[in-house]
Amino acid sequence: MMNAPATTLTLSPLGGLANRMRAILAADALCRSLGIRLKIVWLKESGLNARFCDLFQPLPIGEVEELSPFSSWGYVPPRKRNFFIPRLFQSVRYDLCLFDHQLSTLQENPQKLVEVIKGKNVLIASGLCFFLVDDTLFSKYFIPQPSILEEVERRTASFDTQMVVGVHIRRTDNVQSIQYSPLDAFVKKMESFPTAHFYVATDDDQVKSFLVQKFPHRILSSPSTADRTSLLGMREAVTEMYTLARTAYFLGSYYSSFSDIIIEMNGHGETVVYKVE
Repeated sequence: MMNAPATTLTLSPLGGLANRMRAILAADALCRSLGIRLKIVWLKESGLNARFCDLFQPLPIGEVEELSPFSSWGYVPPRKRNFFIPRLFQSVRYDLCLFDHQLSTLQENPQKLVEVIKGKNVLIASGLCFFLVDDTLFSKYFIPQPSILEEVERRTASFDTQMVVGVHIRRTDNVQSIQYSPLDAFVKKMESFPTAHFYVATDDDQVKSFLVQKFPHRILSSPSTADRTSLLGMREAVTEMYTLARTAYFLGSYYSSFSDIIIEMNGHGETVVYKVE
């Protein structure tokens, strides 16, 4: 017996803020291609301790269902650490479940992904950009809450009177960024803007202190510390993203989806890369 055509694709966007934003755009584009409805389930967890509505205004593509960690077990990949319990729920509710390891093999072939999904009731739980997206939709779909926008306006008030270059230096747990976007490479790029000020966002306070000394009176930054485990920290992450997107030019970190989205939103920027031999 053949499955009836799917009417809904359920997306559980996973990972950090930028990964989730990209996954939502990918799922929306995929649903438009298939002519089916998108349902988004947003999981509040330790790595992103905020509800969607804490950060953004309602999406123009439909509602986002907010779930706590205690009710989200059916929307995450089955793993040894969760005793594969999600598989029990998912096998009853969905015809097909796709996670990162399957999507990574399909994302280079969008038409194949369409064919795999067509006619099935599907769950996708992923933080990948698994389908072709329109980068201009980031700014149109994801509109920060008014209080966040007010803070962005405050931080960017001087951007019209002086050239400000945005700088995002990802450190701590991102080994790829540390290796391929070292601090020396950022300094070299920043020195190519001799009269500019720099709005610096980084998860390493020592990096910020070094740049303040290296470029005296030219560093702008937030006093807040990066913290994905708190609501205040996540609201700060959105504020930083939209502040950096308004700079005249942007310098981002390698292997950082946060930087990638800012480059797409800003329209004028590059990833700072120093290839290690």
